[in-house]
Amino acid sequence: MNLVTEDIAHIHTVKQATPQYIKSDSLKSSSATNEYFSDYASDAASQISHGGQGYETPPSRISTPLVQQNPVDSEMTLPARAGVAQPAPLNIRRSQNGGPQNPGMLSTFDEMSPPTPDVDDTPYIRFAIEQLTRDEDVLGRGRDSADPDQLPLVSPAPHPVASEESSQTSTPPPSIPPPPPPRAPQSASPRPLSQINRKPVPQEVMLPVDLSKDLRMRLGFVPLPLRLPILALYLLLCLLIIAALIFSLIFAGTNHALFDYDGNATARYFVFQYLPQLIGILLILWLFVIEAAMYRSLPYYNMGPSQRNSWVLQDMHILPANFVLPDLTFFRNREPWLGVAFFIFWIANFTVPLLACLYQTQWITDDGPARFRWTAVRGVGWTLVALYVLLCLALLYCAFRFRRSESNLLWDPTSLADLICLFRQSNVGSDFEQTEISPEPNAQIPPRNLRLGFFTTSGRPDVFHGVGEEYAPIKRLSFQPHAAKDAPLASESIDLEAQRLSYGSGFARNIHSPFVRYRWVPWFLRDSTVLAWIVAAILLVIAFLAVSFVNRAVQDGFDPQLPSLTDSSGFSPANFLYSFVPAFLGMFLFLAWQPIDMYYRAVQPFRNMSQPAGATARHSLLLSYPAYGHLGVVTRALINRDYKVAYVTFISILSLSIPVLAGGVFTAIYFSSDNRVRIVASMPGYYALCVLVTVYALSYLTIWPTRKRYLPHNINTIAALLSWLYASPLLGDVALQNIETKGELVDRLTGSTFTAAALTGDGDSDEKRQRPRRGVRRLEANAGLRYAFGIFVGRDTKEHLGIDRLQRPGSREMLVVPTSQQHEKQVD
Repeated sequence: MNLVTEDIAHIHTVKQATPQYIKSDSLKSSSATNEYFSDYASDAASQISHGGQGYETPPSRISTPLVQQNPVDSEMTLPARAGVAQPAPLNIRRSQNGGPQNPGMLSTFDEMSPPTPDVDDTPYIRFAIEQLTRDEDVLGRGRDSADPDQLPLVSPAPHPVASEESSQTSTPPPSIPPPPPPRAPQSASPRPLSQINRKPVPQEVMLPVDLSKDLRMRLGFVPLPLRLPILALYLLLCLLIIAALIFSLIFAGTNHALFDYDGNATARYFVFQYLPQLIGILLILWLFVIEAAMYRSLPYYNMGPSQRNSWVLQDMHILPANFVLPDLTFFRNREPWLGVAFFIFWIANFTVPLLACLYQTQWITDDGPARFRWTAVRGVGWTLVALYVLLCLALLYCAFRFRRSESNLLWDPTSLADLICLFRQSNVGSDFEQTEISPEPNAQIPPRNLRLGFFTTSGRPDVFHGVGEEYAPIKRLSFQPHAAKDAPLASESIDLEAQRLSYGSGFARNIHSPFVRYRWVPWFLRDSTVLAWIVAAILLVIAFLAVSFVNRAVQDGFDPQLPSLTDSSGFSPANFLYSFVPAFLGMFLFLAWQPIDMYYRAVQPFRNMSQPAGATARHSLLLSYPAYGHLGVVTRALINRDYKVAYVTFISILSLSIPVLAGGVFTAIYFSSDNRVRIVASMPGYYALCVLVTVYALSYLTIWPTRKRYLPHNINTIAALLSWLYASPLLGDVALQNIETKGELVDRLTGSTFTAAALTGDGDSDEKRQRPRRGVRRLEANAGLRYAFGIFVGRDTKEHLGIDRLQRPGSREMLVVPTSQQHEKQVD
């Protein structure tokens, strides 16, 4: 009661002052502060308690930080009160004769008298509320979207400004508040007028460079599997197979078959029953390497001089997918002829079971004594000739499609480091904002007419090689080391309210969420699917072994249930069935393992970087298992101690023996003792087949991926990988500047020294000579640098999920384990 009495006495003893407008020219208008709003609300409440007319203000949606404003900077600035950040003075309405419309209304809160019933204060209360919530309205963000202190500065839309005379004489109706003056968004600290630049800054755009002879000679790289000599060698092998097939078909038709049958465990049996499909599946393995090179190169060929595709980053796969089912995405990506070529590559998988039934035994009676002889099945043979001719035509088209003149590459883009070099100065980074946590980042990227080649910019004279959109503006993210040093990661200081109001709080919560971090794995490696694979594989292998050895069914032979007599063209229904079907099933097992193998190869860099200690560049950024053949992957994985990748790829090699053995292990033999024909297995090959099938089935127990191999989304496109790199400080690392060859990139990331010219482009002055030497000394330590996949402070000084160095000088270590998991471990 004493405080209320003192307030009433203070109100009735204030001196009367003639109110007037206070108008100052300012480049920004301040919003009402929390102190303003709380003081005004408390005063209004006290007025209501004393019988005055007051107004109840609705609560604000978000609290605006207290900012000390200079009185001359605002059009609504009250004189400062001792110890308090004081709001601006109210603009007092004047009557038409120039005097105050209400003598009882004062210019400050210190001189405020009880409200006058004839004057409506609603417009001013609404204006104060609008100023408090203007941050959200200007930026279009909700309560839980962004922290006003961290919002980027945007230029407010221009408002029509009324004349000074009308602003002083006209009074808006009580129901419609006066339009607030234009206001710039608040920053963390007030900016002096001298630092505000209102002139528009010209945008820096990417400009293509006209290729001189020297620059043109540097381009045109073609991956090794797609070069003409390598493709010519593959075509030569295909032509040799075609020639051998035609010779066998013609010779067998004119000379009463080929050779006499001498048993099912001899060298001749191996040549006719195992060797053809073994050669065929080795060609399939080589074809996989060629396909992998086409997959990773095609997006960049579509950024070349003669052909462009606006969806190259989002829709074109960079990992092979032409295994169990044909990959038809090329038709959708406006590559119909390449789609036809890949469909032929997929049909080539059927050459292995067809080769398994190419040679069969035939009972010959018109050439000497009656006996069994090896002959070629004419229908199967000519089908194989047609398939290999189509394969040669498809390879010829691919050689034409991936010719040197269509390439603007400097080297083969096989790893994450290559991707960083190609996009480090690109102008498409802004398209990937917050895509690192999206389950489908490809759907969020807008189409771009991208070009791969040499560029310069309108603001810088240097020429660089990379990917970008011609004549499009560049939105650079400048990395501020002091901001990154001071910005705490959520693992060190968890403040739920601060995190809620941080940059895109929904986004901030997601990058720290274990659900988002460990959300994606291919459908065939999900827990329920892997469990189904394991159960099915074990049950089938048990059934296979039981049927094979119970009652000596395989050793003693079994009834073919089909006619076994070989006709004049060499075709026997029983022999065809028990050769083609086992080889076809074995080929399915081999192809079904290839996506598993490819996933483990592609995800291994992320697995290595997901360790708490990170991984070196050789085991992360430079790792490129999908680009190598099976034997190369096993060798490199053992050297790098990636034992699971080595084992999975070894099983992939081991599984190719299943269709080879399964297609040749059975043959029809006539038993004169009981005058019957039985299907009998070659027991050495059958024992080997049983062992291989058992090992293959048990290997499904090892494919269960650990959490370190789970990712936020897929990795089958360039856009999916760039979502974890667009904000990374790696794009601005000095180690990745002015790189001309793949060897130089490897040397820099692994710590080898290099010349000053390679680092800076020129080194004439003494100062420039010394700076590269310091850079060389820094980069000589690159062999000890660790890279991680987790939460880092990006070039925009905000937290992102992706790839960066585990720790940078003067900054905190990356958060590799999600926040909730880390705190669960600390509690444990």
